[in-house]
Amino acid sequence: MKICMVSNLYPPYIHGGAELYVSHVSEKLSERHDISVITAVPFGQNGSSTRDKVGERKEATYRFYPLNLYSNYYYSRKPGFIKPLWHAFDVWNPHAYAFTKDVLKHERPDLVHVHNFKGLSASVFSAAKDLGIPTVHTVHDYALVCPKTTLLTRANASCVNARSPCRVYRSFCKRIDPAVVIAPSDFVLNTLSSFGLFADVRKLKLPLGIPESEPVVKVNNGTFDILYVGRLGKHKGVHTLIESVKGLDLKNARLHIIGQGSDGARFQRAAGDDERIVFYGFLAPDRLRQLYSIADVAVVPSIYAETFGLVIPEYYQHGITVIGSRTGAIPELIEDGYNGFLFPPGDVEALTSLLQMLSSDSTLLSEMSKNARTSARTFDLNVHVQKLEEIYKEVASR
Repeated sequence: MKICMVSNLYPPYIHGGAELYVSHVSEKLSERHDISVITAVPFGQNGSSTRDKVGERKEATYRFYPLNLYSNYYYSRKPGFIKPLWHAFDVWNPHAYAFTKDVLKHERPDLVHVHNFKGLSASVFSAAKDLGIPTVHTVHDYALVCPKTTLLTRANASCVNARSPCRVYRSFCKRIDPAVVIAPSDFVLNTLSSFGLFADVRKLKLPLGIPESEPVVKVNNGTFDILYVGRLGKHKGVHTLIESVKGLDLKNARLHIIGQGSDGARFQRAAGDDERIVFYGFLAPDRLRQLYSIADVAVVPSIYAETFGLVIPEYYQHGITVIGSRTGAIPELIEDGYNGFLFPPGDVEALTSLLQMLSSDSTLLSEMSKNARTSARTFDLNVHVQKLEEIYKEVASR
């Protein structure tokens, strides 16, 4: 089959787990199918088209900078009225429509699989539809119902998008009609349904897959090592984790924070002079594996409703017990008391209590580590791609 992937970002430009997932799936699919990718480049970068050999097949990547206003607003700090105009462009961007349509005319794929399209706009669906090419859509965030994609207010409080602009925005998104909508969790499917989206579209739950990786050899270095890997944004709850570790009555505790984000400097100030908390920024895979080898516990402290949390099965793969907030899809991934524990989002005291308990019970940690490795098998990328292929064949045959 000829399959075209659409993703607003694609390696080497990475903003979160969605881009890595699309890359892994595309690489696996390219072993048996012709794959093309349509993606954007960040503001200030030059777009280009590349075509790489993958075995006996070709994988083409088409990159461009879509003419929207938000990136200009972000980098040059234009007046605040520009931002609403960008959101209008982001509903349906004529430049993205024209670029996507030209690529699809050239590639003539059997179907288009749309992933995150924020910045490209919903016009990518229109381009495929106007050419009679069926689409599959995987939901990675809440962009269809929330312009911010997080369902949170500026103060990071829960938001149902009740304001008129949000309702207008959502009314446009309701016009998107792919052949199949895929979501990684029941929570996401239920959220979409609660907003009245895709009422007449087939919806499927398909948890994301991760590529096979050699599990790390665990190293005991005499410390209780806590790991956080992800974006440094307040909605990710990193401040909750920092306050929890600062309150730990445990001198040999170490919190390793890996990632970048807009709130990184704020979190470093919050950590203060606590030498037990270390910030690494972005790490190469080999260095990250070193930290996986010493990690006793990983924490996913999000205060917003995660749609999945791709890092959780990656932790499992390396036998790391996971503590996650009881929000969004996280409870679908963590079996409380088996491969990890759940705590109320934002509850510093509850998180501290769990960390204190695990730090003093090596037998429990060892048992949960074994259970985590067992849980990782559920997210095998090969099985995931096989299920995707079945969906593709069904959609294309229509």
